[in-house]
Amino acid sequence: MYKTRLAIFNHRGREIIVVPLDCSFEGRPAWQRRAALDKLQVSAAKAGLHAPVAAVWRVGGKLRFVAPPEWHPFLSTLTWNTIISNLSSTINCHEGPSRFGLEQTAPSPEAQAGGSPEGRP
Repeated sequence: MYKTRLAIFNHRGREIIVVPLDCSFEGRPAWQRRAALDKLQVSAAKAGLHAPVAAVWRVGGKLRFVAPPEWHPFLSTLTWNTIISNLSSTINCHEGPSRFGLEQTAPSPEAQAGGSPEGRP
């Protein structure tokens, strides 16, 4: 089991769950990125969150993401600092079909770190 931190954004009356990942995610093939996003979506749903999920990571000064296409314009307006400063929950992720849960967390001290310009995948 591991925990993943997340931020929930509301845009035009719809929610999206944004999960920041390590920059090493960039090196994964597209099929692994998609599989990871699918697992995050399942974890979120089992925690009672039924919004689409976006995985985001930084590469140099750019924000990269994998998400449903209709969310690309919104995600391209976000900065890393905005995402980190809005982290408000964690979800428990498991390898098998066992328990999942949602926990509230305090904002990250990383939110005070320098931001990076936005980018698109």
